[in-house]
Amino acid sequence: MGVNQPGRRTRMLKVIPPRLLVPYLSGRRTVISGYVYREQDCAGLTTPRQYYHALDLGFEGSELTADVPELYIMRWLSRDVDAYVVPYGPHMGGDWSDSPPFAGNGFTTSREHVVPQFHTMPMPIPAGAEIVHLTDAGQTLFGLYDGLAWRPAAQRSAS
Repeated sequence: MGVNQPGRRTRMLKVIPPRLLVPYLSGRRTVISGYVYREQDCAGLTTPRQYYHALDLGFEGSELTADVPELYIMRWLSRDVDAYVVPYGPHMGGDWSDSPPFAGNGFTTSREHVVPQFHTMPMPIPAGAEIVHLTDAGQTLFGLYDGLAWRPAAQRSAS
């Protein structure tokens, strides 16, 4: 059973590693790459701890722990030119390999949350992307990308 590819205008997301937040906001990092997820598949995740466990953020070398008090999450609408690959390992008929917690079946390894996993090679950040700040108290819109630079967001809750 395969995972459906994100379609045009599907809301996607990626947790930003803490070491990359400033490079993104300052314009020194202008691409999205690596493992990404459809927002609809993460709708039940409401705390940093849930994201940590559901999206396998505890991999070797990760800067995050299960007790992380906050996360920054980039969200954007997929476009026709974006390429997302389902990372299937050889046991699923694919040729993808990665180190644990990679499962190779198109999903994260979480036992509590069923979250399809996608991968993208470096792609430009789409205009209209946003960064939200997530704590146990909820999400707050943090920044908006206008196609050239990140702009501070008016302080309001993000949906």
